[in-house]
Amino acid sequence: MPEPQTAGGGSFETSRYLMDSAARLSIKNQVLERLLCLFSGPVQEERLHNDILDIAMTAVPCEASSVLRQDKKGNLTLVAARGRVAEKVIGLKLKKGQGIAGACAQDGRTLPVSDVASDPRHAAAITKALGFETRSLLAVPVVHQERVLGVIELVNKSGSNLFQRHEIELVERVGRTAGDLLARSMEKKG
Repeated sequence: MPEPQTAGGGSFETSRYLMDSAARLSIKNQVLERLLCLFSGPVQEERLHNDILDIAMTAVPCEASSVLRQDKKGNLTLVAARGRVAEKVIGLKLKKGQGIAGACAQDGRTLPVSDVASDPRHAAAITKALGFETRSLLAVPVVHQERVLGVIELVNKSGSNLFQRHEIELVERVGRTAGDLLARSMEKKG
């Protein structure tokens, strides 16, 4: 059976692909424009953490997100959050290497996890104590010159639990930009 044709002579598959591509480019443009705006003024860490979450959630719509900052010992502290339990998690501490975020910070690499329940690195006790079910998670290091300053976590991706390569790359760009801005802020402090 022949494939249905659109009015312009192309297939529906081609049209769908082009529409998806246009949507991805639009999101990428929004993210990059917002990142660029962050360089225009003085860096305030608390505001930056929240801006980074908003931008990351534009890149990959999800139910919740957080920024964790790493101290000199490699421990993480959750400094900003979005979502249903955001107020409960601010100030939460993870030991070096604890949870998926800890593994991300320790290894300095992105960890996309589409089935968190089956991942042995998942800090299930914390999730259970908060009464929040984590199904999927993307942990991206916040880096400056190969030094990990923290982690961006995106939790429970909207739609599918699978993270696409273009989504991961876009949030990695957010992590690198956040790292550069945080490093600039830390240099000005001291």
